[in-house]
Parts: sequence; C-alpha cells; structure tokens
Amino acid sequence: MTQQQPHDHDKPYSEEDLGELDAPAFTQRPSPDGGGLTVTGTCPRCRGRTETEFRRGLPGTGSKGLFDRLTRRSPSVTEPEPLIGEVHFCACGHAHPQMPTDALFIGCGASWRIRP
Repeated sequence: MTQQQPHDHDKPYSEEDLGELDAPAFTQRPSPDGGGLTVTGTCPRCRGRTETEFRRGLPGTGSKGLFDRLTRRSPSVTEPEPLIGEVHFCACGHAHPQMPTDALFIGCGASWRIRP
C-alpha cells in the first residue's frame, strides 16, 4: 500500500485544467438530506481532501429533477453520475498562495474530470 503525500499548502493557486484522470480514490454517497450526492476524494494537484455536493434537479448535475419528484420516481438509471459526469474542482478549504478573492472554490484552482 502506498502512503499518500501530505497536502501541499504552499502550492500557489492556479486555474489549471488537469484533464480526464483515473481517480480510484474518489467516492460518492447520498448527501445527508437525500437531495443529491456528495463526491469526496483527494485533489490531484495539491493533495488536499476535497468534497463537493451535487444537488439533484440543478443544471449540470445530470438529474431529471422536477419531473422525477412530481412523478415520485427515483432518478433515472440512465442519468450520468456526478462522479464521472461532472467537472470537479479543488475545494480543499485552504486559501492557497495567490488565490484571488473572487475564487468560486477555496482551494488550489485545479479542475478535472474523472475517467469512466
């Protein structure tokens, strides 16, 4: 078993698209209120723990949303899962050096997709 390197808190902020990655360490689980999914893993750039909640029924979350709720159906099995259907952003919660004050996520600025 390989030991994970520690979070690189000193890595400067950079809006960097890392492309499509194999990310076996990422997991998804239902959000606490059942209204979406929470994806958790380690940022491939700064190695900080990152967690993002994807709400059902919001644009870009791969959900049928309102139609499923009105018909009381569960989400369609054909809708993409957030783990592989979304762009992920570092949200490690650490304000990396040179992070702009208007950054949407508090992290190192990396983004990536997870390869199916």
